[in-house]
Amino acid sequence: MSKNWLNYIGITLVLFAFWVAISGRFDWPQMAVGFAASAFVVYFNRNLLITIEDRPPVTFKTVLWILGYFFKLLRDIFIANFQVAYIVLHPKMPIVPNMVPLRVEIESMASRVLLGNSITMCPGTLTVLADGKDFLIHALTIESGEEVQTWHPIARLQQMERDEG
Repeated sequence: MSKNWLNYIGITLVLFAFWVAISGRFDWPQMAVGFAASAFVVYFNRNLLITIEDRPPVTFKTVLWILGYFFKLLRDIFIANFQVAYIVLHPKMPIVPNMVPLRVEIESMASRVLLGNSITMCPGTLTVLADGKDFLIHALTIESGEEVQTWHPIARLQQMERDEG
């Protein structure tokens, strides 16, 4: 069996476990529908999944790195929530929407997807376009648009790629 099919089976099992956790029912018709739905989702989205070759190897160092990345991202999301709340609640509502072109020197597709999603998860910014190394970011203010260009996750993802290579 190829590595990709093992990847698909693993993702199907994870989705099925999520289905069981959400439904909270263990009768066989519910389980059969959950497994079928999980397999259906994975099969029809298999071209969208990141393959084993495209993602970093699962090592202790990689797991620690990802955990550190997500904790720093959560901190940034928390801070961005307060910044957006301040802007929206400010009497003059100082919103200056702008589009920021961003070119990142990140080779891995998995890292570029992670970056695009990280930008979108932070309130006040949205990844509008991700085409190879080029991104187009919508920012709520000029300052947030400028901050995106020097945002620490970009350097962190580049560092991870250097450490892997």
